[in-house]
Amino acid sequence: MKRNVISIEKKKKLVAESGSQCSFPGCGQNLSVDGETFIGEVAFIESFMPNGPRHNPNIGFPGYLREDNYMLLCPSHHRLIDLQPELYSAKWLKEAKLKHLDRIKSFLEYEKIPAPELDEKVELSLREAIALWDSNHLNSSEEFWQKLFERCPSVLSQIFPQSLIQIGSRCYLGGKSLLNKGGSIVDFIYANKSTSNVVLVEIKTPRTRTLGNKYRNGAYTISSDLSGSIVQVLNYKDKVLKEYYKLNAETSDIDFSAFNPRCIVVIGNIQREMENPEMFKSFELFRNTLAGVEVVTYDELFQKSKDVLEICS
Repeated sequence: MKRNVISIEKKKKLVAESGSQCSFPGCGQNLSVDGETFIGEVAFIESFMPNGPRHNPNIGFPGYLREDNYMLLCPSHHRLIDLQPELYSAKWLKEAKLKHLDRIKSFLEYEKIPAPELDEKVELSLREAIALWDSNHLNSSEEFWQKLFERCPSVLSQIFPQSLIQIGSRCYLGGKSLLNKGGSIVDFIYANKSTSNVVLVEIKTPRTRTLGNKYRNGAYTISSDLSGSIVQVLNYKDKVLKEYYKLNAETSDIDFSAFNPRCIVVIGNIQREMENPEMFKSFELFRNTLAGVEVVTYDELFQKSKDVLEICS
């Protein structure tokens, strides 16, 4: 089942008109991060889906994709407005967007805001990864995807608002050190460039299912692979926190911190798996209520990479 998307031309226009900044009042965050990623998200103001935030039964599909029905936000404020649609109404958001665009337009009369650009190495890494995704999206080998993310670490970095670097893959927790054998193995560890705080990443494959069987009244269960991956990455987090001082002391060639590390699970393919709106709803309800773990599908990850490339080139 295909999800509706805005054309890249409209996205680039929105980014330019918004000055590459979050449109939420008082935020103004620069959404281009160190030439490594663009963290801006297109947020819809009204939804034509019954279960969507600020649902408008009269908007219809054409109206849903109108330019006045979406705005550019940072990830934090995108989540905020969708979690509290009663507080952030369609009228409030449209007024906030117009005020932001007017402010940017006035600013541009005096000073030019540079367009977002990617570092050359990051751009090449993303292009290589996207080409591999386009020709291998049905590949069910976890080893293949492990090697792809090792070769093109910039892809997983697109998930995070902060500037992150990959500090290890298949790292050992509960053994002698992060790089020595023994204990549990986490697929990837990333670290914030500024704080060195780690992010733990567990990967499955694009063909791994996220949902199980239909339960009742249009609800679907979560697959054992997804639930198992969530428990696994939380177990990694628990080990890092409990054994941080030991791991840090015995891993002298890597400087890292562990302040309530974020956990990521990369699994499945929404476009391939979701056959009806009820499946979308079950999946979104589940992952949006998770505490401490972010679930990202492969098609979302590589679409984000494609968008970043197109917006920044």
